[in-house]
Amino acid sequence: MNISFSPTIKQDQVFELFEDKDTTEILFGGGVGASKTYLISALMTIKCLQYEGIRIGLCRNELTTLKKTTVVTLLSEVFPSFGINRDEHYKYNPIEGKITFYNGSEIVFQELRHIPSDPDYTRLGGLLLTFAVIDEAGETSDRGKEILQSRLGRWKNNDYNIKPLLLMTCNPSRNFLYEDFYLADKEGTIPKWRSFVNATAMDNPHLPKTYIDNLKRTLSPSEVSRLLMGNWEAQDDPDSLVNSDDIKEMYEHSVVNNNNLTKFLSVDVAFKQDGCVLFVWEGNNVIDIIKVGSNEVVLDKIKDTARMYDIQTRYIAYDSDGVGQYIKQYLRTAKAIVNNGRPLKEENYMNLKAQLYYKLGELIRDGKVKIKTNKFKKELEGELLCIKRKVRETSESKMQINSKDEQKKIIGHSPDFADAMAYKMIFEYTLGNFIRMA
Repeated sequence: MNISFSPTIKQDQVFELFEDKDTTEILFGGGVGASKTYLISALMTIKCLQYEGIRIGLCRNELTTLKKTTVVTLLSEVFPSFGINRDEHYKYNPIEGKITFYNGSEIVFQELRHIPSDPDYTRLGGLLLTFAVIDEAGETSDRGKEILQSRLGRWKNNDYNIKPLLLMTCNPSRNFLYEDFYLADKEGTIPKWRSFVNATAMDNPHLPKTYIDNLKRTLSPSEVSRLLMGNWEAQDDPDSLVNSDDIKEMYEHSVVNNNNLTKFLSVDVAFKQDGCVLFVWEGNNVIDIIKVGSNEVVLDKIKDTARMYDIQTRYIAYDSDGVGQYIKQYLRTAKAIVNNGRPLKEENYMNLKAQLYYKLGELIRDGKVKIKTNKFKKELEGELLCIKRKVRETSESKMQINSKDEQKKIIGHSPDFADAMAYKMIFEYTLGNFIRMA
């Protein structure tokens, strides 16, 4: 079988990194048009044909998206161009989610989205993989990526001296990829087992000029900078409730402690503790951010924090959707927030959550919210930037924010820190700003 494949210079770097002795994590990408999906499809195909009986994990945040995008590229573009025919050279089983080659090698599909009932990804426990790829890793949580890595290097690696490699593709995003790869590479602190290959449409000579011209016409200026030029710092979107400068000012302008300010506690509740977040406030100053540990009980942590900071129960706000309903019977005077509930004061919002987020954005932009702790700073920044206004069709249309699914696609997980922060805004409607203790 003669395979004709002419990789770009940046794609060829990935093939070289596959063979070196140190690299076990590769991030490829930085913009659209870099032929990211074609690269991973070609690499998987070549390795499956090269090594008999290996098993490669092909992963994306959602399995349905994986089948509609990456698998289509694999079956409809790469295989035909390589002269690989169905039933002769491979079999495709969409039910089991795998491709089996004539020599016994397999490409196994795997979903990496966060499932509340399976926060530790126990569903990956039975996987035995040689290596794996994650397409559009910006959609995936770092936890999913880490658990997947624990399943690599467990199938014929010693037979062929193959590293337990993880190859990921992405567009610029403010999740774990930003710090672990982009920022570390920029600052020269990236460890030797990680490599970042920053590739954009400009690195792909096979793209027609009309493709790039069309992107320039259809994308916003910030999207051109981020998606076309691969600028990881260009994260601001005109539809974002706040921008990077707004967030930076929350940390740069210190506020003198004032013990006369009312103290509040706002909570994003989850009994899978890794998603439960508490914000402690003095007036509109955040003085502590707490993430409930895996060995802690959520309700006990809320009560203990309230006692520690002398916060009255009536100044606690929490989301009462789902598991949050459990708290009502124990914190009867706390503010139970129904995210899809009716907005307060008959304001023109789609629901209560959108109203609270718009109020949070307003106070942040006006410089009225200050943060006195650096705990979870990067997490909070990325989450606040992923909250977008939905474009209204008319001036009478209700104001709303992007959906939780859309937010997850930007940062790869639920914005638990931003949600917890927004819930405090209920008191801006029921009590007013900077209430002082009687």
